[in-house]
Amino acid sequence: MKTAITITTINKPTVIESYLKNILNYGHQDVEIIIVGDKKTPSGVGDYCAKISRESLITVKYLDVDFQKNYLKKFPDLEKYLPYNSFSRRNIGDLFAYEEGYDVIIRVDDDNYPTEDDFIRIHGIVGKNIKTTVLKSENGWYNVCEELIDKENIPFYPRGFPYSKRWLSGQNSTVPREVKVVLNAGLWLGDPDVDAITRLCKPINAIKYKKTFGDTFALENGTWCPINTQNTSYSRDIIPASFVPPNVGRYDDIWSGYLLRKITDHFDHYVSYGSPLLFQKRNVHNLWVDLENEINGNIYTDHLINKMNTFNLSSTSYSDCYYELASKLETNLSKNRDVFDPLIRGMKIWVESINLIS
Repeated sequence: MKTAITITTINKPTVIESYLKNILNYGHQDVEIIIVGDKKTPSGVGDYCAKISRESLITVKYLDVDFQKNYLKKFPDLEKYLPYNSFSRRNIGDLFAYEEGYDVIIRVDDDNYPTEDDFIRIHGIVGKNIKTTVLKSENGWYNVCEELIDKENIPFYPRGFPYSKRWLSGQNSTVPREVKVVLNAGLWLGDPDVDAITRLCKPINAIKYKKTFGDTFALENGTWCPINTQNTSYSRDIIPASFVPPNVGRYDDIWSGYLLRKITDHFDHYVSYGSPLLFQKRNVHNLWVDLENEINGNIYTDHLINKMNTFNLSSTSYSDCYYELASKLETNLSKNRDVFDPLIRGMKIWVESINLIS
């Protein structure tokens, strides 16, 4: 299978040297790394990517701003919609990889480093039927960070886990089953993906993955947990429903994941969590700014999910289903429309762009 790793960055992306080492150590081929630059990305990154591509014999493609402008001429509505100096520029790398025919697209952040896990092989489960442990929660939510051990044994939740669903009691059950996994969300050691409120209260240092259910495990349809884009692989089939919006602060990837989960459940497809692990050496952040950028999501995620849970979807493809979901949100959401309306418009533009390829 052809695999693309996509990264957006405003830094010199030296992190890719660690990925190249991991890829070569395990002898993988048909892998390409796609770097999406922005206006803040330093000069010389194109030459740097070309140099390490020659040395490693693994293609490292740098999409600079000029490339993006030319590429997006085919998608004029998307070009107008996506802002510069935005995490959402990563969508361009995903669209490019989709058009190039990659079977697996892995999104990572530029401050996350591979561990000893076989990064490509484990993420390569997407798009396949696999035998795994499927976990079901009676309250509809499971905290995957229960599988991570903090250095001081502090319990914690991933960024985007609704506050209304935290610390609830309820039984979990597991069953071995063969399911089709379309997305794999790898976990993180070091400074894991938690929210600003958690970081402001007490820093978390994840030192171990328990592997209670093996390397990976799946959540039953109807049992949810956030999905980010920090260490996450997608089957190409679901890219038409995997848009990351630019206008929702630090819930951009989180709401993207919740919208996608509504659709994977509709198709009886599964999301898995666990390996491969990455180690996050988190870039410098102002936690108060992070908190400000998370407030909207903290408040309105419940409204989004509660409305989605009232919908019955009927479309038979991921692209049509995503457009249908956008239309239903447009009709039914009653709060926070100054944020939700641009999100819905972006969802529709994304499908229209994908359809220009298909």
